[in-house]
Amino acid sequence: MLRPFGFVLVVVVALVAVVSLRGPSMTHVLSTKTYEDLYYLPPPDMLQVLSFGHREAAADLAWMKGLVYIGNEFEHRGALQHVFRYADTIVALDPDFRRAYSWGATMGLYRPVSPTLDDAVRAVSYLDHAATRFPDDPEIAWQRAAAWSYELPSFTQDVEEKKRFREIGAEHMVLAARLGGGPAWLALTNATQLEALGQMDRAIHHLAEMHAMTQDEELRAQIEARLEQMRADARLEALRAAERELLEDASRQYPWLPIDFFVLVRSPRPVSSD
Repeated sequence: MLRPFGFVLVVVVALVAVVSLRGPSMTHVLSTKTYEDLYYLPPPDMLQVLSFGHREAAADLAWMKGLVYIGNEFEHRGALQHVFRYADTIVALDPDFRRAYSWGATMGLYRPVSPTLDDAVRAVSYLDHAATRFPDDPEIAWQRAAAWSYELPSFTQDVEEKKRFREIGAEHMVLAARLGGGPAWLALTNATQLEALGQMDRAIHHLAEMHAMTQDEELRAQIEARLEQMRADARLEALRAAERELLEDASRQYPWLPIDFFVLVRSPRPVSSD
């Protein structure tokens, strides 16, 4: 008779222990759980399987969950640890979810806690993928160009790396202008950027191209004035280059002759077959 009683007693003690420990345990879990833990997502390939073919619906759910996650992270100044996981999941489930690419890039760049250069490059990569997926989209082309030209250079102090980012950005800016993306003055800004990069011929070509494409008479007049100035600058630079070449030849061949005499006796440079 004592054995059943002893068993019941053990069970009662165990239940009391579980009940008494459950409260502190739950309190500990809740006190240590962060918003990052609450909004963790499984890997994209796992969610593709769990969606049972309803991938676009699963992408919508991940999108809504991601919006709530971002809101809470901004409220509590979190690090947005899972922002790339959300973006990767959404575009993996629905590659045509156009807005998700811009969202991933924007949230990756603009966080309560400043991202690293690697994070910034990864964020901008969503716009690169979007430009490949939607090659004729002017808005995406402009966002991508602006990110490479203005955002990425601000994340590094390396002069060469800044220059590389801006050179890539200039290429994307030209494409964005051709597609009609960005503000009306983009063509003029592109010309300034290309000129600063030492690409005067490309700058003139780009302006001439945009002059032919635009129907805005005011902008056409601005482009014409800028083209005239740049072509004059190009001619002046060509004249200065020819003068430098002449002086270098004089110094090398007949350094004792006055320059006006040298012009008469200089050896002509061979004409290139190209």
